[in-house]
Amino acid sequence: QKKEKIYNSLTSYIKYLKQEYGVETVMFSFNEADLGIDVRQTEEDHNEMIKELGAYFRENGLKTEFLLGDTADANGWDFTTKASTDPQSRPYIGGVSFHSWRGWTDENLLRWYDISNRVDKPLFIGEGSIDAGAWRYPQILEEPTYALDEIDVYLKILNKAQPLTILQWQLTADYSPMSGGGIFGNTEELHPTQRFFNLQQLGNTPKGLYALPITTSNDAITAAAYGDKEKGIYAIHLVNKGATRKVTITGLPKEVSKMKVFLTNKEKSNELMETLSVRNGSITLQLQGAGFTSLVTE
Repeated sequence: QKKEKIYNSLTSYIKYLKQEYGVETVMFSFNEADLGIDVRQTEEDHNEMIKELGAYFRENGLKTEFLLGDTADANGWDFTTKASTDPQSRPYIGGVSFHSWRGWTDENLLRWYDISNRVDKPLFIGEGSIDAGAWRYPQILEEPTYALDEIDVYLKILNKAQPLTILQWQLTADYSPMSGGGIFGNTEELHPTQRFFNLQQLGNTPKGLYALPITTSNDAITAAAYGDKEKGIYAIHLVNKGATRKVTITGLPKEVSKMKVFLTNKEKSNELMETLSVRNGSITLQLQGAGFTSLVTE
């Protein structure tokens, strides 16, 4: 009954942001509407809002598009089905999103990859981490097992769903990758945790690369790969949740001659460990146990 007033309210606020602060609102969503965080929507409501409010935005001179889904976890892919297949909604969709708290099965991740391809828009992990209730027991955020589990899930998502970005939840005090400085009552000097260096190491992936297929022969190892043949730049990320082991990576382009090896674990913080030679598209290394390793071309 108040739909038109709500549409007008949102439109006027987006205009206000631009006029008063110079902020361009590229995309809009109701946060986790499938779950009902502040606003609860059905799949039908979600589709209706996108096409109706999208048209209303255009009538009022706004280019703002919508973030399809933005669901509470990876299980919520069916929340997007009606909007992603409705030709009236498609012109107003600017991206696809889910939050990574639960449901990281290969099947779910591949469904999100398909949805992104269906609407031909990038996929965003709108909130990235693994335990939405971690703020209740913040000490867990400094445990090496939690840090390893989090980056392991990220690599699985990168490999299967191929998002444009993972937006860490969050870089402020709640769920912080830092410790001390008063965060959760910790009065030590402010310092980065293992999770911080995991993010830093992953974030150092060279810009402008494409996701590449990669598989592993051992369930204890999760992998994600990026590269660009024209640039000759490649990055391979590996999480080893088991013991230190000898591994061989094959299928690298023959023009790649050397790769730098970086490690984050309980003792190492995105540390350059060595530079290895690539021979005939193959590279062999000792993959450290309980660690996150990245290989990047020079």
